[in-house]
This record gives sequence, structure tokens and C-alpha cells, in this order.
Amino acid sequence: MRALRERLAALVSGEAEPVRAPTDVSLRPGLDEEGRVALVPVGSPGEWLEASVWAQILLAQTDVTRQRLKLCREPACRSAFYDRSRNNSGVWHDVRRCGNAANLRASRARRRQRAGETPAGE
Repeated sequence: MRALRERLAALVSGEAEPVRAPTDVSLRPGLDEEGRVALVPVGSPGEWLEASVWAQILLAQTDVTRQRLKLCREPACRSAFYDRSRNNSGVWHDVRRCGNAANLRASRARRRQRAGETPAGE
């Protein structure tokens, strides 16, 4: 699971390198609940979960969903999230937590910088 998480983080951040598909993951054609053809994961519980995740990523690449999958910009967090903002500009998974912390740090840095800038001759 950790290896899968790391591969997904690299994929979402755009840092993934092309690699061969995992050989321990199996997807078979089948029908979903609405009678549409779908890729159905098979295997042990861990293999099933990984296959399911890769199938969803494959589907996400066919529409704008993939562009909206992002990693939180907060270095201590780095959670993956789906950006629901109208213009796809979200950078934090939770504005109240990670966004607040980042904005507070930026505000304090600006305040320190202004305090250090004193007019010449004073």
C-alpha cells in the first residue's frame, strides 16, 4: 500500500517516470451496476484494491478529472485531493487547515520584512 501511495503521489504531482504496468494487478472486462462495460478488479484484497485504484486513474485520464487531482501544497500534509474550484486553482486539500497555516506564515514573513525595512536616515 505504501508503494502504491508513493506511485500515486508521483503521478499526481507530475513526477512519475514511465514504468511497466504492475504485473500483480488484474482487471477484466465486466458489467457495472448500470449494464455498461467496465474494468473489474480481481485478485486478493490488496491486489483488488490496487487494481481498482489504477482502473479509476485510467478513467480519470479520459476526461478533465485527471487535471483536477492534485497534492496539497502544504509540505507537512501532501494529501491528494480533487480540486472542485471553478477555475481549477485549488492548492490545499483543506483551506481551513493547510491554507490557513500557509497564509499565516506568508503574512508573518511579510510583516517581518516590512519591520526590517526602515526609511533611510532613521
